[in-house]
Amino acid sequence: MKVLTISLFLTNLLVANILEFKTFSTDFKQIVKNKSGHEIIYKGELRIKGNNKILWSYKYPMIKNIYIHKNNVIIDEPELEQAIVSRLNDDLNIVKIISNSKKVSLNTYENRLENTTYTIIIENNILKSLHYKDELDNKVVILFTHFQKDVSLSDNAFIFEIPKHYDLIKR
Repeated sequence: MKVLTISLFLTNLLVANILEFKTFSTDFKQIVKNKSGHEIIYKGELRIKGNNKILWSYKYPMIKNIYIHKNNVIIDEPELEQAIVSRLNDDLNIVKIISNSKKVSLNTYENRLENTTYTIIIENNILKSLHYKDELDNKVVILFTHFQKDVSLSDNAFIFEIPKHYDLIKR
């Protein structure tokens, strides 16, 4: 039991150095490839404050914003004038996926949650990519660029007030 506790502590220390931040901001490119090889590419920005305020802002090929506060999620789809409100399994928070991962090689970490293996690439304490297969067996690769730690981010950036004219979908 002591060996297990010490191992978990050391693993958390190794990964903690990577994610020691108050905030971070990074651009991302998300590539989703299906079994037949067809790819869809999304681009945007990811902003995180602490471990419970997350905003995925998709800019291409459409605008979509995913606001996550703790495990409450609002997906804003302005082009459709709709918002989807749901709950997120706390384990699927990107900060927890990364920080609870285990080192498997020099720059590679892994975490397995709900039958999905997440592979995280970190170079020089900078998050470079996240790889996994989604529930439809698509290969998903998220590449991170322009990674910045401890940048100034307003709490207001993580709040979305649903406009009255939007359709509201609750899941």
